[in-house]
Amino acid sequence: MRRPQLRHAVLAFAVVTATIVGACGQQPSAGSQYNVVATVDAGPPIITTQAPPEVASTSTTTDTSTQVPTTLLDREVLDGGDPLVDHKGAARALLAQKKVPEAIASLRRALATDASADVWAALGDAYLQQGDIERGLSCLREATSLDVHHLASRKVLTRHYLEHNAGELARQEAVEWVRLEPTSPTARQALGRSYTQLGMWREAIESYELVLAQQPHNAYAHNNLGFAALQLGDTQRALVHLEQIVALRPQHGFMFNNLGVAYERAGRPAEAHAAFARAAELSPKYQLAGLNRDRLQRGLDHAQRIVAADTLLRLRDGSANDIMPLGGDAPTAIDLPATP
Repeated sequence: MRRPQLRHAVLAFAVVTATIVGACGQQPSAGSQYNVVATVDAGPPIITTQAPPEVASTSTTTDTSTQVPTTLLDREVLDGGDPLVDHKGAARALLAQKKVPEAIASLRRALATDASADVWAALGDAYLQQGDIERGLSCLREATSLDVHHLASRKVLTRHYLEHNAGELARQEAVEWVRLEPTSPTARQALGRSYTQLGMWREAIESYELVLAQQPHNAYAHNNLGFAALQLGDTQRALVHLEQIVALRPQHGFMFNNLGVAYERAGRPAEAHAAFARAAELSPKYQLAGLNRDRLQRGLDHAQRIVAADTLLRLRDGSANDIMPLGGDAPTAIDLPATP
């Protein structure tokens, strides 16, 4: 009985050997191994910070080179040392002295005992002052995640995003700022600026109108609303607001350049020339205003040159009430106090 079994085993080995040779095209060399491998569609690989148990190293030494802090707090906190030390107070004093790196160190020590939104916000603001933008934004976002009502963080984030033309991020933060301070014209103006960066002209106009309802002499709001109206082709509305800038402060070249554009679109080249000239006076390095002034000057006749010169004098003096409106029949009715 044992001999037939041995014969069957030999035959089976021969069959397996022939199969391997046929599949590979050559006889396997000594020491070759053939393992059965199952392949499945497992999707994208999952990256972990630790090796799976089945392939973990058996070495007795611990490699800490790949071990990273798991939270922002782990990355930022420093040993607080003496728990009786007022690290937040020390940081405020250091910031007042413009010692930003030292203030950052104090705030990081404060995190050991007080990881509140206030500490995170102060740390984030300090990082921004130092120029460490990514860390600063991370800390400020941590503050808002801990306290969605943290107004100081919303303000700093909104202003940072506006300064860097990150319109959508600015809008998100400004919306929260307005939610926390619904009657604040500053919050509404920030929201309007974010809408402007996004090209959302109607929404921008609505925001600036709310600003002007509380601050009717806000030159920036008048300029920005006029600019948005120009983008929509609403020249009349643009003139209503841009002309008011003449009697307001502060005044900038870009404001009068916008006024010049509105006058030109309204078919008033002489007034447009004067506005461009005033813009160039206020901002000599503002090349666009000078180019617009020179472009129009070549097409003015003698009578228009007289009107342009007279208008320029009125723009310099802030005499907005004497400028002819779009209709051209009567002075523009702008009821503003005298410029302080």
